[in-house]
Amino acid sequence: MTIDDLIQLIEKYPLILACVLGVPPLAALAVGTLHGERNGGATPWKYLYAVLVYATCIPGIFASVLTGYLLFFRNENILKLNVLVYLLPIVAMAVCLLLIRRNIASFDDVPGFGRLSGLMLILAISFAVAFALHRLYFGIVFLAPLAQLGAIALVVFAMLHWGAGKVSGKRETRSLTDVIKGDEGN
Repeated sequence: MTIDDLIQLIEKYPLILACVLGVPPLAALAVGTLHGERNGGATPWKYLYAVLVYATCIPGIFASVLTGYLLFFRNENILKLNVLVYLLPIVAMAVCLLLIRRNIASFDDVPGFGRLSGLMLILAISFAVAFALHRLYFGIVFLAPLAQLGAIALVVFAMLHWGAGKVSGKRETRSLTDVIKGDEGN
């Protein structure tokens, strides 16, 4: 089964897809009313929020990557995309994260959110680099000074290193500027 076969299968059952994608935002709204305002970081609730974050972010990230691929690499018309398959997971993810953010003090309280946000960062940077390489003609010579090319490469590498550190779950206090400078911190 290919990804295209999976998407065609999902397109056959739009009501089931809408119900599945609607559960995490509705659950986040319901859980928020149970524990009260800004008390979502407490022990039983933060694990429930972690499940809701993963349940909504995995389809949302997958749909974001597919939508970006279709729009930017294959030049598909956005008006011809199935809204339930390509856009509803992204909207459901955004709504669920907004509802959860309203109920907790910080996303740092949700177990595993740092890794998930690092994955999002790595995917976004990788997508931007792939898109830039896709649009560039490799025969073109970089006319800026070599130091500028090195600085651009260093910033991209530092951002990927920082995102990979977040995905691996390292509990470091290093900022992005520390990564660029090369400071080891601890």
